[in-house]
Amino acid sequence: MAEGFFGVLSQEVGYPFNQVPVAAFTNFGAGFQQAALCGSVGAAALCLGTVCEPDVAKKLLGELESWYKEAELPIYQPDVKLETTVAGSILCADSVGTFMEATGTEMGSDERKARCAGVAADVTRKMVELLNEHYA
Repeated sequence: MAEGFFGVLSQEVGYPFNQVPVAAFTNFGAGFQQAALCGSVGAAALCLGTVCEPDVAKKLLGELESWYKEAELPIYQPDVKLETTVAGSILCADSVGTFMEATGTEMGSDERKARCAGVAADVTRKMVELLNEHYA
């Protein structure tokens, strides 16, 4: 997610976005390694905080979180067709757990990895849509 956001801004805008080390977002994966907050939602919170005033960032993050809890995810599925599920929560354990229970997949499976990659793309797309709507 960070590469999709900061990588593009780094290329198109340059400074200060080219100073963000996207590798620092590695620990956001797997719900910050503890199946806590979905890493994509956490990354979105940081991204929004870098380009919005605090009140706007909070508003947009709230809208993103509400969408995330209710959306049939993953929407983006370029390589394999996956069953979509509704997380009902912004927690990784709930989001991926619901998917794994519904599909019978294991944590280390290719399907689970594809699902989380798709969700990361979906969250990035929705965050950018919200930013575009707000600043239109």
